[in-house]
Amino acid sequence: MQHNSRMPLDLLDHMYTVAYWMTGSLKKTNYLIYKTYQLVDSETTEIQLFKIFRKVFYEHYRIDAPSLVSHEVCDSEENPESESKKLEMDGRMAVLLAEVCMLRHQAISSILERPLETIRLLLTSKRKSMLMGVLNFALFCCLPLCFA
Repeated sequence: MQHNSRMPLDLLDHMYTVAYWMTGSLKKTNYLIYKTYQLVDSETTEIQLFKIFRKVFYEHYRIDAPSLVSHEVCDSEENPESESKKLEMDGRMAVLLAEVCMLRHQAISSILERPLETIRLLLTSKRKSMLMGVLNFALFCCLPLCFA
């Protein structure tokens, strides 16, 4: 199956899932999708669509705050800590692009504008940490609480 032939509207469900996992908020997800799809047309490729999404995500949300906050509220400054957070968010996005959108590592490398080896390292480490987070949440929700 050739993924580059999918049109922007064919990817709306995937895009919505990725956006929700990146923001954790329906309101922010809808806003990101709206802003992203304003910048695409029917000729936009799958890789271009996700590059635009990433650009919109970083333009509209600050990642060095405790939660994602609109740039209208806070001004962003480049610093090593923010670059570390950006790498963390790119890792999360890499896992989502691989698992939800079924993109190959080379395509993810192109979208995130990072070397292929970095993408492979991000996928390995973030898959483990995201899985542990999901398992911890599942255990927390399923185990009965005992109060003495």
